[in-house]
Amino acid sequence: MNELSPAGHHDRNAICLGGPCHGLLTHVDQDIGILTVPVPRHSPDQPEMHARYRITRERVRYCGQAEPYVALHWADPP
Repeated sequence: MNELSPAGHHDRNAICLGGPCHGLLTHVDQDIGILTVPVPRHSPDQPEMHARYRITRERVRYCGQAEPYVALHWADPP
């Protein structure tokens, strides 16, 4: 399992779908596996948490983006 942190704007090639990081854009360098993504904190007092996301073959297109994002689906139980 790999751990990711949000990437710089130009490096973002993946989007988290579902779970606590829904909509978060990040960067992935691999085609398969499960990643650990830091959950965005709403205040500095919140503890640091992570959520697991599965890399899929699915791609998500957004207006204004030349390349589609890799879809990362939430892998933790609800």
